[in-house]
This record gives sequence, C-alpha cells and structure tokens, in this order.
Amino acid sequence: MFEWDKNNLRKIRAHRIKPEEVEQGLSNSPIPIYEQDVQGELRYVYYCETDSGRLLTIIVVERGEKIRVVTAYDPDAGQKRDYLTRRVRGE
Repeated sequence: MFEWDKNNLRKIRAHRIKPEEVEQGLSNSPIPIYEQDVQGELRYVYYCETDSGRLLTIIVVERGEKIRVVTAYDPDAGQKRDYLTRRVRGE
C-alpha cells in the first residue's frame, strides 16, 4: 500500500509525474539501485518503467506495510543508460 500526502504529491507533481505512474513503475519489476540512510531512516532508490514505457527514478521509504514515496523524477542520460544496461543483463 502506498502512502500519499500533499508533500510527496507536490514533489512528484513538480516533475510532472502522476501517482499512478509511480505505482505502475514500482509494480513493473523495478531495479534497486542503492540505499541511503537519511537521519536513521533507510531510503531505497529504484529505476522503474511505467506501462507506457516512461522511465522513472523513484525514492521510497518502507514504513511497516506502507511504501512512502519520497520523490520521483525522470532519469538523466547516464541513469537511462545504466537502466538499459541493467535490463539487458537481466536485472
């Protein structure tokens, strides 16, 4: 279950991304990239692809059974290359 509020909705809207796109991406075999510790809370960074083929970089935290989206944005050229390379390798 995804946890949405005005703060994280505002952050993704600034990148012209809809909540449905984030949820699709995280449901379509996302590729975990790395974890980061932010003030004692682990954040997970993923490369994802929506049903329409849009690539996204998504940062989430897991809180119990809920997934809270911190932000999402379109990957830069290097991230796109990395995503495609990882997909070809079968990740």
